[in-house]
Amino acid sequence: MSSQPPVIILVETQLAENLGSVARAMANFGLIDLRLVNPKVDINDPKAVAMAVGAVDLLRKATFFSSLSEATADLTHIFGTTAIIRQMVKQCYTPNACVSLCFQNPMWRVGLLFGPERTGLSNEDLSLCYGVVHIAVEPDFSSLNLGQALVILAYEYYLKKTSPKEQFLQIGETMPAPLEQVQYFLSNLEHKLDQTHFWRADYKKPIMWRNLRNIFTRMDLTEQEVRTLNGVLDVLSRKKEP
Repeated sequence: MSSQPPVIILVETQLAENLGSVARAMANFGLIDLRLVNPKVDINDPKAVAMAVGAVDLLRKATFFSSLSEATADLTHIFGTTAIIRQMVKQCYTPNACVSLCFQNPMWRVGLLFGPERTGLSNEDLSLCYGVVHIAVEPDFSSLNLGQALVILAYEYYLKKTSPKEQFLQIGETMPAPLEQVQYFLSNLEHKLDQTHFWRADYKKPIMWRNLRNIFTRMDLTEQEVRTLNGVLDVLSRKKEP
């Protein structure tokens, strides 16, 4: 988000399961600073520990504060999360827009603020925020679980931080097939189809063969896949033993 990951601040969290799910989501996306303002549950609650799974250490390193002003004293900008746009003048951002803005200002020290499960952030809490993050959801069912809301924001942060490839082919230990290997398979296929009189009428072959060849050349074939296809051709073309 900036040179440092955003701080996650939970105000008066009421459910132990949500504490655990928040810690787990933070660990998933590289967030490390969890601050709790007057939590209503114990971080060592078995339900919180169970939901945190491998992020129990992060949960137990959370820092506690008696007021929101204390929890945010070292920050430069706070963004509150809410499903309801309150009756106050406030800049509202999508999660992506919020993350983009913060990366454009690397000197910012940012906090993401989440309110109590039943009521959300109060107007007083929101008045301390630079802006509001609004997650677009179905208007008739706008309430998001605390952990779910954090996952959305944390994921947007991690995407911006890491810039992962939008698409890639997982091929394991094999390698993409070179064109020479693919052409050998296609020659083998054409030869086998000629032998079995697949075309039926010679005038049909050019178009039919072009279409068949196109099927294989538009694929991301691996070396192992081409070897397998050649093996299939060899088995199918063997004469049956009498």
